[in-house]
Amino acid sequence: MKPKIKTTTSSYQLYQMLRLFSLILISILLVKSGFSKQETSTFELFLFIANISSYFWIMGISNSILSYFPRLSEKSKSNFFSNMFYLLQALGFIAAIVIYFTKGLWLSKSGELLNREEIFYLSLYVFFLSPTLLIEIKYILLEKYKSLKRYGIIIFSLQFLIIFILSVYYHDIFIVLKGLVLWIFIRWIWTLKIIFINNRKPSVILIKNFLIFGSPIIIHILLGNGMQYIDGIIVNRYFPPDKFSVYRYGAREFPLILILIGAIRSTMIPKAISDVNQAAQKIKEHINNLINIFFPVSVILMLTSKYLFTSFYSEEYSYSALLFNIYLLILSSRMVLAEVFIYAYQKNKIFVWLSLFELLFNIGLSLILLQFWGIAGIAFATFISYSLSKLYLVLYIKKKLNISPGNYLDIKKYLIFTIVLYLSFLLSLFVDR
Repeated sequence: MKPKIKTTTSSYQLYQMLRLFSLILISILLVKSGFSKQETSTFELFLFIANISSYFWIMGISNSILSYFPRLSEKSKSNFFSNMFYLLQALGFIAAIVIYFTKGLWLSKSGELLNREEIFYLSLYVFFLSPTLLIEIKYILLEKYKSLKRYGIIIFSLQFLIIFILSVYYHDIFIVLKGLVLWIFIRWIWTLKIIFINNRKPSVILIKNFLIFGSPIIIHILLGNGMQYIDGIIVNRYFPPDKFSVYRYGAREFPLILILIGAIRSTMIPKAISDVNQAAQKIKEHINNLINIFFPVSVILMLTSKYLFTSFYSEEYSYSALLFNIYLLILSSRMVLAEVFIYAYQKNKIFVWLSLFELLFNIGLSLILLQFWGIAGIAFATFISYSLSKLYLVLYIKKKLNISPGNYLDIKKYLIFTIVLYLSFLLSLFVDR
């Protein structure tokens, strides 16, 4: 398959690929530049706190916009994004204030890694971060795929360039963190320019109606998708500080597939609102292509991950390979995009109850399994919890919406590749020995 940037979906996939590749290259750069595990953990914790303090409502608002905006009148659409900017900026201000005055102590051991000055710059980072998602969302909804591609190339190349220069010339992790704040400020200025082209008038009614609509989705993101951050809190509490970067480098799903699937989900939600059957067929085609490519790639990665982690990072990060392999197992559940139809039919409340179950189950299982398998037990708990949650969604839309899995997934091919993936994981345990 030769990827061509022709559609909003492929452009958003490229955008997300650039975002994650930049972060991966930066993490490799920091290790290869001679920063200690303590220093790389400081950098990772900086980003971790920034994400955990804003991820749930940023992603919740993002997904809500995708299903809410297409139903608005033309008059409401004209000043919608400016009002979303006001909302996101207000939430970002609150999050920044909380982080600054609590000094991150709500993350238990974070005080061992982040000092007062670093917490101040972290607060600035969170404040500027919040509204920046609006650029990508606006480009998706207006199908400005060339603008989205250009924005991604410029902004993430700039991110890596800033960190590269500061790492090489100063070799000071505090200055590197300042560079991150400079970069997010540039994104914030760009957002101002794009969002406030026409209308700057705030509308309390519009914001209120949107929050009523989006609250279940925001809660869903907080309880469900935010579990990765709770896993980080558990690791930070029960394991030494220098283990945090080992956990963060390994406890990541296959970055490329996560990006591609996320882009399909985001761009298919508006399509499913107008034509569910056509959207289901499109999802099936996209996922079929991804299965053909990324299941075999995942098998290869599982069998070579230990070598790759020790080569790209160092021997100290060999344990990260096991965590990465466990997270690769989540690939099979990610391929099932049942949630698109929940958004399309606006059955948002189901997300709240399902996410609450997933959260409680995951926390309980993590605390049990870490006693036996350490950090790997936490990763296993995440895999099991997410798989059960996705299975419930499949059964729910089959019963309530009469949409069978076969409508949006090639069942036979999916099951065969999933079995091969699981067997490969078992084999990797012997290879690593």
